[in-house]
Amino acid sequence: MGIFQRHGQYYINYYYRGRRKREMVGPSKGAAIQALSIRRAETAQGKFKIMPKRGAMTFVGLADKYRELISVHKRGHNVEKYLLETLAASFGNHRVFDLSAEDGERFKAMRSKSVKPATVNRELTVAKHMLTKAVEWELILDNPFRKVRPLPVPKCAERVLDYEEEKKLLAACKQVRSRFLLPLVLLALHTGTRRGELLSLEWSRVDLDRRTIRIINAKSSAGDRIIPMNATVHTLLSDLFKNANTPLVFPSNRRPGEKLLDLKKGFKKAVQLSGIAHFRWHDMRHTFATRLVRAGVDIVSVQHLLGHSKITMTARYAHSLADAKMAAVSKLDLAGVCSSPDSNRPLTAI
Repeated sequence: MGIFQRHGQYYINYYYRGRRKREMVGPSKGAAIQALSIRRAETAQGKFKIMPKRGAMTFVGLADKYRELISVHKRGHNVEKYLLETLAASFGNHRVFDLSAEDGERFKAMRSKSVKPATVNRELTVAKHMLTKAVEWELILDNPFRKVRPLPVPKCAERVLDYEEEKKLLAACKQVRSRFLLPLVLLALHTGTRRGELLSLEWSRVDLDRRTIRIINAKSSAGDRIIPMNATVHTLLSDLFKNANTPLVFPSNRRPGEKLLDLKKGFKKAVQLSGIAHFRWHDMRHTFATRLVRAGVDIVSVQHLLGHSKITMTARYAHSLADAKMAAVSKLDLAGVCSSPDSNRPLTAI
């Protein structure tokens, strides 16, 4: 090992695993001496890292490669492309090999100032997977974000609409200038389908004669399912079909041939007009499941209708049946059936 100078620049010279290595440090001899000491320590402790030949790829370059080879095959690639754009804008032309856990923590802190923790965690998950693929592609030696922990996400209480609230919500939807808001809300309440499943629904999966809706490419493989139509859903889809001119049930008004991307603004406005507090789109799925359980539908059937992969995901709705039973028994109190027991009267076995 040693130090030498060439053309005003200092280099360090050492051996690693029997192979000679040279690195340019700069014009400072002191910096070269320090760099050589670090290399000696790393070699002795087995922590020495050699940058792969392709380690000069920037994060933007990695994002392009990931989008082309990985993201395009995901079910949610239309949404993930926006996450990739955010990540590329944040890390830009930083070399992937130079990224550290600190960079991941800085990204987490920066994004948490403008978006919700759940959004930060989704972006961080994609970044971690990108870097995992970078390791597989031999662009880097290990994943620097591997130990970056997600942000804690506050739990949101599941909200279930009562029928009076449903009337207010549907009336509010009629006041909002959004072509498909009302039919989408009705379908969500009567089928329990996720928002993404509804927005990507095609007429080829709607069988009006057999009164069924086929959901494919769902959130999980168990999510692929067939949902029967009730009278409300059948009438609604039959009316929509009369004016259908695209394969999509809910096509975009601005982008012909493409699906609606979202209805956040319209739905948010409708909720505000209805005066219903703390109500999210996904709560309509909770409302659907809870109403089924309270109507006496068994948990397994509810699981299949929701497309849950595990029965434990559906079991949380079982409390609705217990609440309904408690409410039924409590009606005896309201009817005046309850009376104080007479302590002097002996109990008689029935």
